[in-house]
Amino acid sequence: MNDHFIIMAKKGRMVMLTIFSLVFVVLGIFILLVPFNETMLPMVIGILAILVFGLCFLYYVKALVKREPAVMITNEGIIDNSSYIRAGLVKWEEIEAIDFLNFSGQVFLGIFTYDPELIINRSSGMKRVFNRLNKGLLPSQVNIPFKNLDCSAEELMNAIEERWEKAMNEESEKQ
Repeated sequence: MNDHFIIMAKKGRMVMLTIFSLVFVVLGIFILLVPFNETMLPMVIGILAILVFGLCFLYYVKALVKREPAVMITNEGIIDNSSYIRAGLVKWEEIEAIDFLNFSGQVFLGIFTYDPELIINRSSGMKRVFNRLNKGLLPSQVNIPFKNLDCSAEELMNAIEERWEKAMNEESEKQ
């Protein structure tokens, strides 16, 4: 039975983030082209801006073209595909708590797992580095930017509670 609650990313927000990323890439190129004689700092800033925002630009373009769900709430767990450092499937039995968190004026759906290293251990390369940095910012292991999701907080929490409760009931019946 396909009992998935599918949440897409807000298309307008994705377009806006794509444009902002492109603007910062252009700004990085401009910084590299302007001659600064005093220090290497402007050149380093320009290169970093091009690299970081260039990757963001590529990610958002790919996300706009592919149009896959940002989050799926299933009977198995929560599938996070909302960002580059997506957690993938986090099973209900791995989840300790779920709550909305505020950080720097932005609301996140925070998923707390029993194992604080769960998501970091599942990732590799740059995603592992970004997940480790992310862990230092918020106490939850998975942080989904709610502003990017095309649903209400009430719809999201109802879908989570319904499927989580069902999964816990099935688990207790097995024992």
